[in-house]
Amino acid sequence: MDKVSVYNSEYTKLNHAYIEIFDFYKKMIECEDADKEVVAVLESILRVFNPTLDRIKSEMTVKTRYKEDAPAEKDAATHDDTDNGKNPYILTGNFTGD
Repeated sequence: MDKVSVYNSEYTKLNHAYIEIFDFYKKMIECEDADKEVVAVLESILRVFNPTLDRIKSEMTVKTRYKEDAPAEKDAATHDDTDNGKNPYILTGNFTGD
């Protein structure tokens, strides 16, 4: 197995871990009695983790960056344009990786 294959298969898990750490960090900084050492460690992890995730994402193959069965793609394929632009169709994506 090569690094790109690992990036392709594991990026979503790493990104989810980043989001979980970030959510915890946000809650901690709102606490009046937050442990400053814990907050500092979380901040350090996030500062290092973010550019690393960007680097991994940039080296992934394009095909694996997008879900092939994304809801927006299905809706766009079945959308009927008979409203002559009166009801604009807005495409949305699933960016959580779930």
